[in-house]
Amino acid sequence: MASPIEEIKSRLDLVGFLRGYLDLKPAGRNLKASCPFHKERTPSFMVSPERQIWHCFGCNEGGDIFKFLMKYENLEFYEALQVLAEKAGIELRRVSPADQREFGVLYDISRISMEFYQKNLEASEVGRGYLQKRGVVSESIENFGIGFASQSFEDLTLHLINVGFDVKDLVRSGMTVRSEKGKYFDRFRGRIMFPLFNNFGKPVGFSGRILPNYETEETAKYLNSPETPIFSKSKILYGLVQGKEAIRDAGFTLIVEGMMDVIASHQDGVKNTIGISGTALTIDQLRVLHRHTNKLVLNLDNDAAGKQATERSIDLGLENDFEVRVLDLGGIAAGKGLQIKDAADLVLLKPGLLKDLAGQSVGGMEYYCREFLKDGDISDRKQGIRMALQKVRKISSAIERDHWLKQVADRTGIRESSLREEMEKLGTTGPEAVKKVDIPVDLRDIKLSRRELIAERLLGCFSGDSASKERVEKVKEFLPQKYLEVYYCLAEGKQPESEDFASLANLINLRSGLGETDAAGISREEEMEELGRNLEMEFWMEKRDSLKKLIQASGGDPDEKTLGYIKDFQDITAKIEALRAKKILYNG
Repeated sequence: MASPIEEIKSRLDLVGFLRGYLDLKPAGRNLKASCPFHKERTPSFMVSPERQIWHCFGCNEGGDIFKFLMKYENLEFYEALQVLAEKAGIELRRVSPADQREFGVLYDISRISMEFYQKNLEASEVGRGYLQKRGVVSESIENFGIGFASQSFEDLTLHLINVGFDVKDLVRSGMTVRSEKGKYFDRFRGRIMFPLFNNFGKPVGFSGRILPNYETEETAKYLNSPETPIFSKSKILYGLVQGKEAIRDAGFTLIVEGMMDVIASHQDGVKNTIGISGTALTIDQLRVLHRHTNKLVLNLDNDAAGKQATERSIDLGLENDFEVRVLDLGGIAAGKGLQIKDAADLVLLKPGLLKDLAGQSVGGMEYYCREFLKDGDISDRKQGIRMALQKVRKISSAIERDHWLKQVADRTGIRESSLREEMEKLGTTGPEAVKKVDIPVDLRDIKLSRRELIAERLLGCFSGDSASKERVEKVKEFLPQKYLEVYYCLAEGKQPESEDFASLANLINLRSGLGETDAAGISREEEMEELGRNLEMEFWMEKRDSLKKLIQASGGDPDEKTLGYIKDFQDITAKIEALRAKKILYNG
């Protein structure tokens, strides 16, 4: 009996599924679209209806229907399995106990833990008193699922065991910790508990804020769940589940640091606010946000760590096609005679004011100019000017780049020509440069040898029938080793075991579907014959080049070994000339 995964793939057509997300256009035997995972001008996202796979030649991502849904919707595997099973009309009761235990039990533990903490809060005067003091109303407590973890060492652990969970799964979920002596205790104690939800509104982890009367120098103010199979902090945006409709309506999202800032903002009518839990934005979070808005307004803390996070977030946002603005809430409030640290302070001090101030943001480059271009002696200002020029240098639009270069010139009094000269000298590395996100190498920039290009095209023509197999067999000795391995798998109808070889096989298949042939009026069989001759010639040319280097290294006084190299060189040259005398079709 087929597994649920195999049955889902057999029932759901990848092309039909992807049409719900992408505008697919014909491309030979394949289909193509603009990649949803990176910015590009020329579509490089290819789909093979025959093999039911997709691959982007721009960002080197690829896979099957599961991989696409997981990446696009920011889901873990078990979540994607549930979504696709429902679409395919498959009962998930048939999922193996191992799969259910791996993922399903963790969702159950998170949900029951949240319910346990919520009941604890109802019974805790100290917990409710803290939230009341911070201005959190009962509606927000319910909307955000806020709870309380008591000081007891094992209340939650015992409750979950009594419900029927295995203590090993409790440790795996991160809710329970095992000591070196083998004792089990609750990870969260004496904390206000904020559940963290995935995109479908399911609790997958927690962040706990220690109550002030339990706080010590050794105690972390905030404690988060560890990474688990269903929880990754870098993918979570606090408040997105509650605010996604408001984000779409407003056309932008206000990004703050902490949970209390998000809750206070929502209470004050700015429900398009989300939190990143005291860090810079991540590429995974941006992928989630891109489905709701492409405009971000950053309102992070004004301390050194907050400024660094703001800078990294601006750069990452701009690199990924977002409009990024910065809101200096503290500075604006100070101009009104208010001393605040964050959005939560403002809402508590002046309810209703946040909505008005949220519109007073400035663009990312304007923020950089204000931040880096300070008054003072030129020697003191030089580093700031260079920092600003680094940012100008990264602007992709020549029009915008010239605009901001002129702005730097106007604000510093330095000639534009001098600034341009300085900017051209600056590299993208060094202490003043911002660390960029790792972006996969564009496959179109990878330089393949001519023999590799011909081998790729030859295997792309291979259909598995006896005629095409015979043509490849004649020249297989001239294939580069990795292409030879792929050929053996294709000939036997097997999927390569090596991930690298499997990826290469998929790329060959997708590229081959871009067109039936590169030469009008030439059959696939004739093309394979010519490609085989070209492949053999390139093989011998590489051999000859190697021999040439060995002969040159002899220093002009050939010994017996070198004389052998010369003879081989002459023999190979004769073979190359014979091959050149034949018509050569492929000029890749």
